[in-house]
Amino acid sequence: MKIFKLAILLVILGSITPGCQKNIDILEETTTQQIIANYRLMTPAYYRESENGTSIQVRFYESPRIYDLAKSHPDYVAIKKLIDENRDAKTPIRIIEGGKLASFITLTSAEPASAEEIELDKQKYIITPEATSYKKYVPNMTILSGIFDFCASQGCATGTATIDYCIPFQYVVDGCYARAHKMRQIMLSNYNVSCEKVFSYEDVTGFLAVDAGDCCVYWWYHVAPLVTVKNIGGGFTKYVVDPSMFDAPVTIDTWTGAQENLSCSPSANFGYTEITPGYIYAPGGATDNSYISTNWTLQAYADLETCY
Repeated sequence: MKIFKLAILLVILGSITPGCQKNIDILEETTTQQIIANYRLMTPAYYRESENGTSIQVRFYESPRIYDLAKSHPDYVAIKKLIDENRDAKTPIRIIEGGKLASFITLTSAEPASAEEIELDKQKYIITPEATSYKKYVPNMTILSGIFDFCASQGCATGTATIDYCIPFQYVVDGCYARAHKMRQIMLSNYNVSCEKVFSYEDVTGFLAVDAGDCCVYWWYHVAPLVTVKNIGGGFTKYVVDPSMFDAPVTIDTWTGAQENLSCSPSANFGYTEITPGYIYAPGGATDNSYISTNWTLQAYADLETCY
């Protein structure tokens, strides 16, 4: 049963190639056939027509990336119907990806998920409340800066990571949900600090766009830990911890402002934020109490780079 559940979790994350060579403990519990599964289990959130009207661009809860389904696709009608049905039922479907280096990832094929996959998928909405003993805020910015610097030092590209699975801050295309959840785990275990999560979402007329240096990255949502700091003069301020975008903690306004880069696209348009408890893993209320999905994603993206 344990192997079966891990296999399905792998399928949820899709076809992945392990990045951290030292972190193979999970892989040893699966078979080769299960590892090479070429689809991801994805739950449709919504879609919009592309700007030129030649495709629909689908948003799935499991990824911040936007999936492009061409209207010229021979199975367009069937795939769109499958998306509509599972969007309304909030259940996953099997998605096969292509053109992964493009601005918007290509949705090449889709088919229904198995009954077993759908049943297991329901488990990701189970909530395990945090212990009340965790601190709800840090006393000053010095402490928060130390937390930020430690999290940043756990990046896969730094060569200084000491935790079980390094955090791929260098790959901002996808995986923000896993990066945020791993940092939350660090804050709980290393600092006894409970964080929240802050989700940013695109506006109804555009999408999030971030300048990643040598290229731009486009999302429908982004997420990072949100830590409360006690002010010297009284009161509290919330700061975002996101080493994939900044080299220090920043305010929510600064964080969201960087996701509306008009030099990347005139359609860059930030919509709104949502603050959730730290145990929320992804939009729609998904959780990852065991950190299994988190660690799978971190391992999959450990050796990838944002711009090619």
